[in-house]
Amino acid sequence: MSGFIQVRDAIRNFLRRFDEAITPFFCFIAAWFMFWSINNLYGYSELFERGIVVFLLSVICALVSAPMAVLIGSAVIIFNCFFVSKEIGIIAVLVFIIIYCMYMRMFPDCAWILFFVPIMYIFKLTYAIPLIVAIFAGASGMVPAAIGIFLYKFALGVSDVNSMLLTAVKKEDVDIYSYLIDNVLKDKDMLLTAIVFAIVILLTFFIYKLPFDYSWYVAIGVGGIINVLAFMIVGVMMDMEIPFGSLVFGSFIGILVTVVVQVCKRLVDYSRKEVVQFEDDDYYYYVKAIPKYGVSEKKKTVKKMTGKSGANVEKASEEDANMQNNQPRNTKKNAQNNSGRNSYGDNQPVRPNNR
Repeated sequence: MSGFIQVRDAIRNFLRRFDEAITPFFCFIAAWFMFWSINNLYGYSELFERGIVVFLLSVICALVSAPMAVLIGSAVIIFNCFFVSKEIGIIAVLVFIIIYCMYMRMFPDCAWILFFVPIMYIFKLTYAIPLIVAIFAGASGMVPAAIGIFLYKFALGVSDVNSMLLTAVKKEDVDIYSYLIDNVLKDKDMLLTAIVFAIVILLTFFIYKLPFDYSWYVAIGVGGIINVLAFMIVGVMMDMEIPFGSLVFGSFIGILVTVVVQVCKRLVDYSRKEVVQFEDDDYYYYVKAIPKYGVSEKKKTVKKMTGKSGANVEKASEEDANMQNNQPRNTKKNAQNNSGRNSYGDNQPVRPNNR
């Protein structure tokens, strides 16, 4: 345990020391994944598939706030949608205006979830999303998780519309609005997935905040079990095809990621828990204190030298000690001499008392 704590503290101290350089670097990596996922789902314009364009946009997103980076990603999606058709572009504009007014202005700290969910869909780790969102964002992550699911389904609908437009003899024959409404807004899979995500996020976050020992790890384990059971029950009741292997593997990945993050963020020693109770004129106070695991710093030890050099060292130390002991006496003696001076001047002698 001590070795792991030393490694964790060393990494944490390194990140804190070079925070000004490391934070933009991680933001650049996150922005690169965001534009990679956009090109994977909405890659209709060759402009944003160029490496130099993706690199420059990632650099810009690394230097601005997270909500501004999400707005840049939204603009790229809208630009790609206009390459499919004007109708799709207008729908995309309306969708992101609604998203911005409904959520991003009220909860800007969770804006990263909007593009995190589609990325997890691309990597086939859909069922790990609710546990990770519950630990990182809490109950406020339900809405952006649902919006992320909608963005992924909307991308699939836009892809189908693009294929229909390419194969149609007349583009006017394709009813874009009806198709998107029937296949995206009325998608039963999307609605049930959003509901299950909300249930898992709420229960995991609720248990996570309960004041009992090991509540963090119990919340993660219970959240993983509920995630598997809820999707299985929904799949049986609604006749949905839920891949059991992907469900178990995704839940396991979610549990593993959240446990590692929790251990790196907060590792406490419940065996040394203390409960304190006190009161004042107005309230009773009940305080539970749980110490964190830590590695004590090694104390410096002074080795005693033997032989002549050691004798000289001990002799010098004795002389230093005598000087320190005599210093208060000399100070006291000087104070007595100074007190003997009269108020007319420091250089005038005090007349002795012959009585």
